[in-house]
Amino acid sequence: MPLISIVITSFNSKKTIERTVHSALLQDWEDTEIIVVDDFSKDSSFEILSNLAENNSKITLLRHKKNKGYPAALNTAIKESKGDFIAIFDGDDDNAKNRISSQIGKILSYEKKYKKELILCYSNRDIYKSGQRKRDHIAFAIGRKSPEPNGIEVAEFILGFPIKNSKVWGMFGSCTLMARRGVFKEIGPFDESFRRSAELDFAIRAAIKGSYFIAVNKSLIKMHKTQGEYKSGRIPLIYSLKLRKKYKSFLKGKGFYYSSKLIAISNFFYNKNKYVFGFTFRLLGLLFAPYYLQKFLKIKIMNLLKIISK
Repeated sequence: MPLISIVITSFNSKKTIERTVHSALLQDWEDTEIIVVDDFSKDSSFEILSNLAENNSKITLLRHKKNKGYPAALNTAIKESKGDFIAIFDGDDDNAKNRISSQIGKILSYEKKYKKELILCYSNRDIYKSGQRKRDHIAFAIGRKSPEPNGIEVAEFILGFPIKNSKVWGMFGSCTLMARRGVFKEIGPFDESFRRSAELDFAIRAAIKGSYFIAVNKSLIKMHKTQGEYKSGRIPLIYSLKLRKKYKSFLKGKGFYYSSKLIAISNFFYNKNKYVFGFTFRLLGLLFAPYYLQKFLKIKIMNLLKIISK
């Protein structure tokens, strides 16, 4: 039975971190280690974690001497881990008891069937807004059904290219990610300059290396959304544009750099329920790249014809 490293990050998460750690301890996969990194919390999170670590030998607790951000905390935890597989748990989530066994089963089955090595495994998530007891919605994961996306097309999807609906697309939540240690090593550490969107940058690099994106088609995580410094206002848009800038050469090579930036702005407005602005920037983005406008229209027409023919 392979050793699974469960890595958890914590920053000012006194209300939720104990629940997260307990969900790690209660996994039905026996051979696990739990690495927790406190990112210099200002509340009582570290004291809560210290008490948990003192009472359970499975837990290794580390603390940054200053706040470095989520991706830096992940990198610290992954570097400390020793498992054959690494699973990321967030400090404000509740994970199902069978999360580890479900994901490792999915990975091993996919490896055996398709003889692939670079595999990232996600899962669906139940999303609970802050303070709510009732589920708000389900975040469906990329690759939850066959045919699963892989390679460059995944990078294009993240950066806003029109996509083929023949593949199963969805979300890339790092809090649901599990992969072999070798996959994390091959892709490289999370980019610590991305205090937000680090999971998307990681997925783009994985896609460029030809990775396969699969998921357990079940909600294995209850995600309790919290407000933080890097989650509100225009911060999501700033990091989305920063992501485009990092991959400027890739995007320019495909004639899609400025279009990608406009589509990032469009997504920002759609997420704020400002649909007129969202539609306007989406249209501008496609007009800046006539080839992709034609591709987008072709996809929409083909989908319409499929609906009509049913």
